[in-house]
Amino acid sequence: MKAVILAAGIGSRLAPLTNDRPKVLVEILGRSFLHRQMDALAKVGITGSDVVVVGGYRLDRLREALAGTGATIVVNEKFEPWNNFHSLLVAESAVRGHDFLQLDGDVILDDHLLPKLVAGVGDIVLAVDCRDTIGDEEMKAQVVPGTTRVIALSKKLDPKQCVGESLGLSKVSAKVAPMLFEDLAKLPGENLTNEYYEYSYNRLNQQERLRLEMVDVHGCKTIEIDTVEDLRAAEEMMRRA
Repeated sequence: MKAVILAAGIGSRLAPLTNDRPKVLVEILGRSFLHRQMDALAKVGITGSDVVVVGGYRLDRLREALAGTGATIVVNEKFEPWNNFHSLLVAESAVRGHDFLQLDGDVILDDHLLPKLVAGVGDIVLAVDCRDTIGDEEMKAQVVPGTTRVIALSKKLDPKQCVGESLGLSKVSAKVAPMLFEDLAKLPGENLTNEYYEYSYNRLNQQERLRLEMVDVHGCKTIEIDTVEDLRAAEEMMRRA
């Protein structure tokens, strides 16, 4: 199994911390988001060139930070005008023929989450924080009641109809990866360059071309970092770990 870390973004809401580095190299208690994710991946056996890091903004700093790790670096030239679907798309050749984990590079996670995700069964498996309160702006998952079968995935869903937030962490099987990358490649021609990769997950699932499942990771400690307030919350979470 391989892993793709989406690390191309600027992270403008974390400025000035991101003025001279990509968002994933901002540090929490002395260690960057990126290296914390790589630590977690190593604990499930994914290391070296099997870790694929998609860079874009301040690629020089990313290369410097990954020197000596053996990680594979893939470049997303369109990191600024296009959304993150393209970061996943450009990793196609690096993961071809393999199951892979997909990780948004700004998610801090504990050591319990990835083993749960790896153990999940499905063509694509999502890490979902199942909880009662879900915000309008969050990527929401709707499931068949009483099951882990995802029937819809979108920020636009009615929170009352959803079980929780998809955290930007997923497992993709080698069987459906070619179909996924083919669909992602269609988005520019459909004028959908502002879409997230979840758009293709959801579309293929609703076309019944793949089976989208979830694992509930509510008991795991995790946080997505977009703002300085998120960063402070993550620091507090890590101090308590």
